[in-house]
Amino acid sequence: MPETMRGALHDGGDKVNFRDDLAMPKSFVGSALVRVRQTGICGSDLHMNNERTEEQVMPSGHEVAGEIVELPEGESRLQVGDRVAIETIGAGQACLDCWYCRSGQYRHCRDKVGDTGGGFAEYMTRKPAGLFKLTDDMDWTDGALVEPLAVSVHAVRWGGIAPGDTVAVVGSATIGLTAIAAARHLGAGKIIASAKYDQQKMAAAAMGADIVVGSEPGELEDTARAETDGRGADVVLESIGGTTPDTLVQSLEACRPQGKAIIIGGFRNPFEFDFLRPMLEEKSILLSSCYGVVDGHHDYEVSIDILASGRAPLREMVTHRVPLEGIQEGFDLAYDKASGSLKVHVEV
Repeated sequence: MPETMRGALHDGGDKVNFRDDLAMPKSFVGSALVRVRQTGICGSDLHMNNERTEEQVMPSGHEVAGEIVELPEGESRLQVGDRVAIETIGAGQACLDCWYCRSGQYRHCRDKVGDTGGGFAEYMTRKPAGLFKLTDDMDWTDGALVEPLAVSVHAVRWGGIAPGDTVAVVGSATIGLTAIAAARHLGAGKIIASAKYDQQKMAAAAMGADIVVGSEPGELEDTARAETDGRGADVVLESIGGTTPDTLVQSLEACRPQGKAIIIGGFRNPFEFDFLRPMLEEKSILLSSCYGVVDGHHDYEVSIDILASGRAPLREMVTHRVPLEGIQEGFDLAYDKASGSLKVHVEV
């Protein structure tokens, strides 16, 4: 193995700098080594870079597909050379023995291995439990889409969308689009989505939304009520988050009495919120984070099945690809929706 690798680090200001001299990721007891092939730029990567004030010491990037280079002794489920999607945040770091791990909720493990770096680099180390084999007809682009799809698959499965439910999706960036695909695949009835940009509107329709509206206040809410004899959607999937309660309020306004709003987007600042009306209407607010095991199957496994089926044009979300050496261009494209970007992938 080489002593150094190519990778990228945020400088604590406004740049993500390519480096060809990063230290290889640390190995640990039971770790596998993976050669990264493709990594998606997530909205959370953009937010975290905006918040950083000091240079990164190891690469980030969690929407990762790669090839297994080394496996720990005794591993029999996987082989060197297998192409995998990497579950970097939960099972790939989890102890696999605590109450949460035994329940399949690796995201909440209380004794995780420390972070050893992410997918904006040539190599990663994670436990084999976090490596999920791709099917033969999936390429690296499909593999790097498993993670964002799994986020939405988890929200739909854990949140409990029933077959035939009318579902509203707030926002049609990556997670909104994967939420549409997951809801459609897992039995939703009518799907209504909001979208801000033209490319998002087209993608939402392609992903399976029956009705796509704009992002102005009231559009989604009014349409949800109009399509349900005035009730509102059975389930609303909020995919935006942010620093104000606007989309949380919108989600609850679009939701029927005794319906539910499943919050996938990250709300990053404290804010005031009036619970009285949702309480009087018995609306549920469910918070969904990442992925785990639901009904005996990991959300990554379900996501791989969806991608392999070809029933949702998820790979068409990837509008731009850049080499690792051009990662700053990739971040610029991801920030600038006027560029027509939906999803940007870094080829490593």
